[in-house]
Amino acid sequence: MKIVVLGANHAGTSFIRTLAVKTQEHEIIAYDKNSNISFLGCGIALWVSDEFKDPKGLFYSSPEELTSMGVTVKMEHEIIEVNTEKKQVKVKNLKTGEEFYDTYDKLVYSGGTWPIVPPFKGINLNNIYISKLFQHAQKIKELAKDKNIKNVVVIGAGYIGIELVEAFNKAGKNVTLVDMQGRVISRYFDEEFTSKMEERMTKDGIKIQMNEKVKEFIGDGKGNVAKVVTDKGEYDADMVILSIGFRAQTKMLENQIDLDEKNKTVLVNEFMQTSDKDVYALGDSVSLMHNSLDRPMHVALATNAVKTGLVAAHHVLGTNLPFPGVQGTNGINVFGCVFASTGISAETAKAMNVDFKETYWEDKDRPEWMHNAEDVQIKIVFDPKSLRILGAQIGSFGNANHTEAIFMLSLAISKKMTLLDIALMDFYFLPHYNKPFNYILQSVLNGLEK
Repeated sequence: MKIVVLGANHAGTSFIRTLAVKTQEHEIIAYDKNSNISFLGCGIALWVSDEFKDPKGLFYSSPEELTSMGVTVKMEHEIIEVNTEKKQVKVKNLKTGEEFYDTYDKLVYSGGTWPIVPPFKGINLNNIYISKLFQHAQKIKELAKDKNIKNVVVIGAGYIGIELVEAFNKAGKNVTLVDMQGRVISRYFDEEFTSKMEERMTKDGIKIQMNEKVKEFIGDGKGNVAKVVTDKGEYDADMVILSIGFRAQTKMLENQIDLDEKNKTVLVNEFMQTSDKDVYALGDSVSLMHNSLDRPMHVALATNAVKTGLVAAHHVLGTNLPFPGVQGTNGINVFGCVFASTGISAETAKAMNVDFKETYWEDKDRPEWMHNAEDVQIKIVFDPKSLRILGAQIGSFGNANHTEAIFMLSLAISKKMTLLDIALMDFYFLPHYNKPFNYILQSVLNGLEK
């Protein structure tokens, strides 16, 4: 059987490696328009802030590795067209300009996402960048070390934006953060958490401009960006990072397979098959069943992408491993805040008209007589009738890190557990790390009293 993989990103690479290790029976051809594969974009901010020196560690695979596994890898080849009726794809060699057709028995689409770049006036000025590929990381790293770059404006207060804000701050830059939303990382955390992060960011000298809409970029007369203009002010900028969000790259699949009407992600079953059973779709290109909402949602995380590749590969092999859905579990460590969340926040529940209650608990993580006791906070969102857990957020600070507790709460959501199911859960006690009745159980009991 001939299998064509479109996109050797995290999901595509996961599919290829899983299948190629298990069998050599199939012909696998992978196309990707980039010149490298498996780049861990989560490491860009860490590299910029000199947490490590050699970026080679940000790659866990290579075209050479896949080739050694019997896979035909064609880098710098862009897919122009997909025709599911003819079972063929049109390909363009970006080096030579040559265009040709290839056929398949099974197609695996792993097109991923691409950063949103609105058509702002002045968008083509120099030193305005997105942050996605290794090539972007190299340029951002170079400019972070440039002493002529003094003022950096980051547009977008999501994870990527916040991490780069911290990285540029560590590099000695004057950093301004601009976002249309009212709070940082508001997609994942409620105000009890984001307010603490914003306090620490402001203390570190970050200029936070929330509820502002970017209007245009003004140049210095030499082709370089000099100012960012919003509906409320102007900010000096020698460099601008756009981290507004991402959009699934699925345009070539329109009228070929079923897409979500709103976000244009691919609709798949539990084995990553699309409406055409000979076409699989993986990773950030798809909507996945969200276990808090019991509906498909676009949750673009590398952890999920890798798993979708594994699921599709096993389905091709005949060893069915259905995808269990997602909770959107995530974490961040910036400005002395170590946060993690899973499921939905209270603000998300409100926006989606989900009936909910919430319980919030703030405490010391260890007995107060322990010299290293630190603050810890937790919030659990739950259904008021069934008490089913819908979401959770954990915040720890300083030298403490309690985010791994989110794993248990993620599992609780996936198994549709209730507050009663974990109210008297058997947790260990050791004064070095927690209290006899720890913050999780206290939060649950607090919720049961509501």
